[in-house]
Amino acid sequence: MGDLEREIAREQAVVDRALTRLEVLRTVAAQRERESLHGTGTGTPQAVYERDVQALAAAARRVDLDAAGEGLVFGRLDVLEGPALHIGRLGLRTEDQEPIVVDWRAPAAAPFYRATAADPLGVVRRRTISCRGPQVTGVEDELLDPDAHLDGTIVGDGAFLAAVSRERGAHMRDIVATIQREQDLAVRAPDDGALVVTGGPGTGKTAVALHRVAYLMYARREWYGRRGVLVVGPSPVFVDYIGAVLPSLGETSVRLADLGRVPVLPRSLTLDGDDDPAAVAVKGSARMATLLKRAVRHLAGAQRISDLELIHWGYAFTLPVDELLRRRSQVGRSPRSHNAGRTAYVAALVEVAWRAWERRPQAAKPEPGDREDFGRWLRSDPAFVREVDKAWPVLAPLQVLDALRTGKVPLAKVAGGLYDDTEQAVLARSWPSTSFSAADAAVLDELATILGPPPEPEVDPDDAWDELSELDALAAEHGVTTFADRNRGATRAPALDADYRTYAHVVVDEAQDVTPMQWRMLGRRARGATWTIVGDWAQSAWPDVEEVRRAMDEVLGKARLRSSELSTNYRTSTEIADLAARVLHRIDPAAVAPEAVRSTGVVPDWVVTDDVVAALPAALSALLDQVGGTVGVVVPRALRAAVRAVVDDPRVAVVDTWQVKGLEYDGCVVLAPEAVVAEALTEKAGLRTLYVALTRATQRLVVLSTHAEVWLD
Repeated sequence: MGDLEREIAREQAVVDRALTRLEVLRTVAAQRERESLHGTGTGTPQAVYERDVQALAAAARRVDLDAAGEGLVFGRLDVLEGPALHIGRLGLRTEDQEPIVVDWRAPAAAPFYRATAADPLGVVRRRTISCRGPQVTGVEDELLDPDAHLDGTIVGDGAFLAAVSRERGAHMRDIVATIQREQDLAVRAPDDGALVVTGGPGTGKTAVALHRVAYLMYARREWYGRRGVLVVGPSPVFVDYIGAVLPSLGETSVRLADLGRVPVLPRSLTLDGDDDPAAVAVKGSARMATLLKRAVRHLAGAQRISDLELIHWGYAFTLPVDELLRRRSQVGRSPRSHNAGRTAYVAALVEVAWRAWERRPQAAKPEPGDREDFGRWLRSDPAFVREVDKAWPVLAPLQVLDALRTGKVPLAKVAGGLYDDTEQAVLARSWPSTSFSAADAAVLDELATILGPPPEPEVDPDDAWDELSELDALAAEHGVTTFADRNRGATRAPALDADYRTYAHVVVDEAQDVTPMQWRMLGRRARGATWTIVGDWAQSAWPDVEEVRRAMDEVLGKARLRSSELSTNYRTSTEIADLAARVLHRIDPAAVAPEAVRSTGVVPDWVVTDDVVAALPAALSALLDQVGGTVGVVVPRALRAAVRAVVDDPRVAVVDTWQVKGLEYDGCVVLAPEAVVAEALTEKAGLRTLYVALTRATQRLVVLSTHAEVWLD
């Protein structure tokens, strides 16, 4: 048996021991979950609550254990003092509390990421352990202190470069075993404000953000678990790509959403619209918030109002229109939302009407409760309700947006002075579509804020809903045993368009492409929250980068800011990085590209052709033979349909220049770079988009272009 086989066998024994212990803990957790669900308690609300808490805690523990099996042990630290430590996704101990695996988030595991030859932090050897299922397939050692005594043999030629050179799959793998010092410092940075992580393509910004979430959940689980963590990505493709990372790190309670699905939208609304860059720029501008306020005011004042004549108990009295207008003006000057303003307006009119009723001839001294009875009568009087609906209608976000899309609200009237004629034409061309886009989601969320929830209907105290009795009846009928189940069984759905939950921590990936309107949307879900924001301004597709920066700064407010810049490119080879650097130089001659750490010896293949779509099948066939993992075809928006019609291979993903943000492939074909630049609103924005496209490949890059490569310069 050779040295490598012997070391693999040693680590296999540790992995086997850890998996055996994991299975025992899974069995215990499942048993506790069953016992909690079947328990009945003493019948008191407190006992039922405690039972539910125990059941949910047991279920969460079981889910964590179920997610930890794949790649449970991935590292080992041999240290100057004490026994070797094995690092893994989950901390495991024997029944006697002897450590088997140290959780990667624990302080004891920090040297696995931070130790260097210059500063070994007491580490003699750092070993990366590779597994496929339950089997150890390889080990790679880094000797950080050559003079120290070691138990065993040094094997491998550097774990990190071996790890980053592995083939990519359809979903992002966590790189918990290969995070380097500068990344780990960002992962474990204090959570007392906003951490802004910047860095060029391939520097591991997304991995840092996701591992930071897992670390924070580990370090302060009670706080973040109670208030929640939101991770936001630019597109559904990206969210699907990163979706398996946090569960693999032991975190299954974090909400992941693309920008279009951050708000809770009506169930009937689907976001399948496809805005072009011009429409995204107009809808995403902060000016849109002012336009929407104008649209609401236009709809609110669309109907003329008149004197309101009322009859109560045979006595007729009038509320003059001047009084109605005066009260509406007074309430309208308050900072309330529109629908809350209606409630205040109604209350003001009830007060005016009551005074008029008290002044009637032969009015008797009011008895206790008369005023409340009068108010209930007035609020239900058909004539009163009709007049209030005319003066201050209840509005819903979709109702207002549909009025803009259909022209019921004249666009020129509400957009004047905000958007020029060209921008108004862009909106007029985009909005009549039956489809809604991710940019429309932010518009709807802004409208939900301007409007507020609709007023609660008047409820007779004698008809009030007995929630406890209804839940008890549901439990008896359906065998519901937990609080969550009872909520799912309730007959009353939550209000739509009203998800304003404030999270404890918000992660924003590809922050350079979050529009000002989307930043406002995120800010509403992060009042008092801490942030992790990652991005690279050189990759922004937004035509006015400074507008995005201002929007981000406004949302962050006075939060303590920490920054971390990642300077090492782990994704692309030096050959691919050199090609991309030429585009970066055109974007900003002073910009410095991140340093690539590995070379493949394969330069990108730039193919000049008159028909890039026709040339694609041959280029793809060659590339699929050369790489063993996934291949991405990055296309301008105008070529998506044509390219998808000629590509039929499960290893190949066809994505446009927006969808590809944050993704990576073993091999990549970029079609028509000149068209990528041309379809953007400005040349600078187009070059930034092309820079993204050229930096997605980990091994091989092919560019099909109608221009020679010198076009880059």
